Amino acid sequence: MKSKILVLLLLAFFACERQPLVKDVGDIPFDPSLDDPGFKPCDVRNIKQYYARQGDHTPAGYEGEKKAIVDFFKDKYQYPISESENGYVTIRFIVNCEGKLGRFRVQEMDFNYKPRSFNPAIKEQLLRLTKTLDKWVPVVKNNKKLDFYQYLSFRIENGQIAKIMP
Repeated sequence: MKSKILVLLLLAFFACERQPLVKDVGDIPFDPSLDDPGFKPCDVRNIKQYYARQGDHTPAGYEGEKKAIVDFFKDKYQYPISESENGYVTIRFIVNCEGKLGRFRVQEMDFNYKPRSFNPAIKEQLLRLTKTLDKWVPVVKNNKKLDFYQYLSFRIENGQIAKIMP
């Protein structure tokens, strides 16, 4: 009887092992129509979320932290005041173990979180500026630098950046 239970448990274990792993909602797979083929994550199977505090590692971030990002956009972003340009522009991307950026995805929505399109000059400028942020600090675990996912969400009011999250 014990051997039958053991066999059943082993069969159940191997059946579970063969199931594909479910990816996180935030994963950004390579898309040849959108992505630079020259950008390479260091380990596509182990890309951390920026907020991850799994185990013993140094969290990801940006040199100078959020203040440096806010100051950068405050200095560089230019768009005329426009009462029709309100909502959120969110840019998700991967920072690889070398601090290089790639696989950018942009989502635009109104204040009710419904899809909307901003003037392309806003979206394209935010994306272009985000791509030039060059002081990202990778996750470090066991003295090894790792890739991570990151996002910047811009609250746009009257065409101007009112807030940058996270």
